Amino acid sequence: MASEKLGTTAPITELPRDYVELETRFEGVRNIHLELVKYAKTFSQSEGSMDLKHIQSQLRDLTSNIGDKISTIASSSTSENSPTPRSNSLTGAPAEPQTPYHEISRLAIDNSEKIGLEEPLGAGLYKFGSAFDKIGDSRVKMNADVRLNVVAVLQSDLISKISVAQRTRKEVQSARLTLDAAKTSLRGSSAARENALRIDVEKAEDAFVTIVEEAMNEMRSVLESPDVIQAVTALASAQLEYYKDAQSILSTLIPELEEIRLTQDALTQHSSSYSLSSNA
Repeated sequence: MASEKLGTTAPITELPRDYVELETRFEGVRNIHLELVKYAKTFSQSEGSMDLKHIQSQLRDLTSNIGDKISTIASSSTSENSPTPRSNSLTGAPAEPQTPYHEISRLAIDNSEKIGLEEPLGAGLYKFGSAFDKIGDSRVKMNADVRLNVVAVLQSDLISKISVAQRTRKEVQSARLTLDAAKTSLRGSSAARENALRIDVEKAEDAFVTIVEEAMNEMRSVLESPDVIQAVTALASAQLEYYKDAQSILSTLIPELEEIRLTQDALTQHSSSYSLSSNA
């Protein structure tokens, strides 16, 4: 292509078919490395693409409104066993929630204390908040596992094996251009210089063959590396542990909330019956 554009007929050394096929496979591995690193970095940040600040603002508005309405009819007493909000060890201020689960947990627990833990609604919100705090902790652990066992592993591989293979690929192109230049010089040489230039071509060919073999070995090293499959396995395993924890926590929480709901219904019905009998 370069020769045609320049209007020349300079010889172009073809790359070995095995080398070209190996390059294609290597590019596939290199691309998945890059994309997995980007995905894992995003995935391990709180809730991925979720806008935590926006969610926090919405939850604050929602629970603030609910709290204001309920406070007129609920007890404001608090329990001595209420958990202390997590705080910043340096400032003593409540720590910024690390996940949306921690945010809704804090808001639920704070409002449960305002309502009163002896009230069914307060008790239910407290249990809900405690459960979501645990889910948030599990999410934080998963994030850390992904950063350690996926991002770090793949980035290390990119810096070592892949970067070496990329460097040798560039050296192949450089050696190829040197060989092509030597061939061109030989074609246009005089008889007096032909032998010397032929020796240059042979040296350039040897150098080209050597670097092609080296580049192929480096690319094979990347292709044969277990790092990619190890990383995706680690990613799947971290998610499995997280979802198992969440499933276990929620499976315990939901029956407890349902029992509290039934208790609240019974209290409401009793209150209504008492009111009717008093009026009668």
